[in-house]
Order: sequence, then structure tokens, then C-alpha cells
Amino acid sequence: MCLHQQHLDNMFFLFLGVLMFHQPSAVRSIKTTESYWTLKPNVLVVNVDVGKDVNMVKVPLICGEAYEGQNITWTKNKDENLEAQGNRIMVTVEGWKGGNYSCFNNDGSYLNHTLVLAQWTFKKIIKNTPEKGYIHCSTNNYGGSFQCFWTWDVNRDGHVAHIKATRPHGGSNISCSLDSRGQSVTCLDQDYCPYSEEVERINLTIYFRSSFVVETYNIKFYIMDIVRPDMVAISRINQTSVEVGYPHSWSTPSSYFPLIFQVKEIHCRKNKKCDCSKPNLSETYLTQSHQLPVMKGMAVCVRAKDEFCNSSWSEWRLYKCRNRQNRKQRNQEPKLMML
Repeated sequence: MCLHQQHLDNMFFLFLGVLMFHQPSAVRSIKTTESYWTLKPNVLVVNVDVGKDVNMVKVPLICGEAYEGQNITWTKNKDENLEAQGNRIMVTVEGWKGGNYSCFNNDGSYLNHTLVLAQWTFKKIIKNTPEKGYIHCSTNNYGGSFQCFWTWDVNRDGHVAHIKATRPHGGSNISCSLDSRGQSVTCLDQDYCPYSEEVERINLTIYFRSSFVVETYNIKFYIMDIVRPDMVAISRINQTSVEVGYPHSWSTPSSYFPLIFQVKEIHCRKNKKCDCSKPNLSETYLTQSHQLPVMKGMAVCVRAKDEFCNSSWSEWRLYKCRNRQNRKQRNQEPKLMML
């Protein structure tokens, strides 16, 4: 009985294909099943051509191989009963009107489901920024881990549907986890070696979903291109010099992963907020030295980057010089006692 039912199902799909082939008007409006693909188990994605007035795609659904020959009923989005019955059915997806199709046995018990999403070419779920694009990735060392960030569009109620990170020939030994707010992802390339040449880029693809629409965003990069050290540490040596230290998160040994410092001194008025990012007239210079001279009444700004790679600078670290003698004198002044 099951083999007979399967034979009938196969004949049905063959007849449907021949029918579509011999009807030119249908071919122009309804695409074949080549217009969909599998995103992950139980999730199909239909490609939508937004340049056409009519977009309808025929998609075959199967409840499960174990249910051949059984009396199977289907619903769409939990509340719409479909006329089509059986283990294998054909549904039409129009435009970007996908849906969640569930199948049930003769007793009405849930068996399985298939989520059908529509992919369009628009980029509307997350925002694009001129400086960082749609997705911005960075890491603070050469440990093989990295983070990628994005900004949700306020007009879209979206979430991440799937994440895929691979290297072309290095397999997919890259694990990723989404943060609790859905605004960034943290990944670890478990095969990454910081002491060897990085010959292949990481290919990161994130699928964002809003309702039954999915958008695909892709970014490719080397770890060495997205390295950005954390802020440097600055401590005072004496009244005329300070010492700059590597961030604790930076890769070791420092002789193999050297940093170069960018330094500038700025006038910083008393009780005023100092801003290292603003352009100033004082000289800005690069150095490898960890000891820097400072002048009384000045503030020193220091940031760092990988000396050998054209990667990003760290954020500025500000050190404001204070007169220790005056502070000591203030502490020694007698305090008025309240009666």
C-alpha cells in the first residue's frame, strides 16, 4: 500500500511538471521548484524577484518519509486549513507571503512542520552606516575569536534566523553564539593559528528574519584586518614622564605582536572634559617607546595599533597631569570642625 501511494505521488509531481512545461502563460507567472533552497532543517527559502509584478513559486512540502500512505492534513500559520492532503503536497508562495506549514495525522496529532520564508534583495531589517557598513567585525587580539555587530532598523521587528561562518577550504570549524539582545555575535575559529600565515578569509553570512521575510548579509575578512587593541594603560613615573603599557588582552609575546603608539599632547582646562579625538595644533607622533615625556598643565593622549598590519587604532587613552605637590598641600590643610 505504501509503495503504491509513493508511486502515485511521484506520478502526481511528474504530471505537474509536464503541465507547467506545456503552459507558457503559467511559466511566466509561476516559477519552478528551482527557485527555493534549504536554509536549515525545516526551513525553506524562496527567492523573490522584486523586479517582476507577479512572483509566485511552487514549493513541494513533505511531512516525513515515515508518513507515506497515511491520511495527512495540513495547516498554514496554525489557523488556516489547507485543502491539499497527503504526505507530499505542493504550495504556492506569492510575493513575500511565506508561512509556517504544519502537518497532522488522522487523529489531529502534530507530526512536523516546514517554515517557508521569502528572500528579497532589499536591505531593510538592519541599518547601513557609512563608516562600518551593515555588519562590523572586530577582535582585540590574535586568539582566533571575534565579534560582529549590527544595528536594527526601528521600523522592522527582526531577529537572527541563522548564522554561518566558514573558510573556503578550511572546513567550518568556527562556532558562533548570539548575544541575549540579538545585537551581536561572538565566534571562535578553533583551527586558527596566530603564528602562521592567514591564507583564507573568513566568510560570515547572517540571515535576518522579519515576519516571513529573510535578508542575507555577508562579510569576508582576515583576522589580521579586524584586529583592534583595547585601550593602553598609562601610569605616572615622575613629574616629567609617564609609562605606557600594552593592554592585558593583547596577544603575547609582545616581541612577536608589537604595537606602535600614536601620541599627542593637548591643553586641558581645569574642570573641563578633555577630548582626545578632536583635532589640535600640537604635534602628533608615532613611537615604540613605553616611556613618554609630559609637560605640566598638559594632557597626553595615546592609542595603539598592530605595528605590522593595516588594522584599526585602539580608542584613545587620556592621562591628565596633576600637580602632586599642590594636592599634597590641600590634603594637609586644617579642616574646619562643625560645632
